[in-house]
Amino acid sequence: MNPQWNTPPNGDFARLVERLAAEAALPKRPPAENEHVLDVGMTPSDAPHSGVSHRLPSTIASPGAVPPATVAEVKLKVAKGLAIAWLVLLIALMTMGAPLAVLTLVFVGGLWAAHSLRRQILPPGAGSWRAWLEQLARQQQERRSK
Repeated sequence: MNPQWNTPPNGDFARLVERLAAEAALPKRPPAENEHVLDVGMTPSDAPHSGVSHRLPSTIASPGAVPPATVAEVKLKVAKGLAIAWLVLLIALMTMGAPLAVLTLVFVGGLWAAHSLRRQILPPGAGSWRAWLEQLARQQQERRSK
């Protein structure tokens, strides 16, 4: 089967490319009355837009804007996400009727992972998860009160 719709006659791809380029260079027709036009009012630009930043500088941001998250807050969100995923996995295994040995292994593995991640996530000087969470809550309250 040789569909003719995707190949030029006699395999002349150079002529096809030239014809398509010539069609693209023709002036555009004015839009019809009910036709939707996306670029109305836009001026063509040859400059690339890769370096354009759509974020507002902190000096221009509105007074009620939320400041960007700190590294500690991001780490806390990751820890919460992992804890939720661990609990969902445990619940899913229980509902599927997994053997008690598998449930125990997943439970102990999650506790071990939390204990080992504590050293990587908690900043130096924070003795426990609770102390770190209280410190984060205090910092967040101070930022909101400003």
